[in-house]
Amino acid sequence: MNRQAALLAGLAVLVMAACSSNPMPGEQGYPYNMTGIYETSIEALGTVYAGPAEIATSPGGLIYGKVQLDGPETVTGDMEGTIVADTLTWESHYERAGGCTGVISGVGLIAEGGGSAIGEAVVDDDCAGDMFDALFSMTRTDD
Repeated sequence: MNRQAALLAGLAVLVMAACSSNPMPGEQGYPYNMTGIYETSIEALGTVYAGPAEIATSPGGLIYGKVQLDGPETVTGDMEGTIVADTLTWESHYERAGGCTGVISGVGLIAEGGGSAIGEAVVDDDCAGDMFDALFSMTRTDD
């Protein structure tokens, strides 16, 4: 009986060691964390908006940040979302010229190392009165 207990204890230690060596989203060493300043580009209806997004990943894979995009007009907003495996899901509530507001929601793949992400988005702009598809890319600039 003592031999079985010792084997079970040894197995438990091995399992805990294996789990502790695999960081989760938001933990140091997770290969898809996105933290830093990212040059961000969103193309919607043939128009490109580009500028910096400051993003941080917190424990549990939650992301948050601020974005300022310039195009025909400046768009500013907060950003929040999640990282699950190599997938970024995010949303930004924004404001643009004339007091127009809206929401950009995106889903995309993160490159290993967290240096970039690309994907598709949907823009719901109050002044445009309609939802439309967009593409986004983000590339870290402060390596």
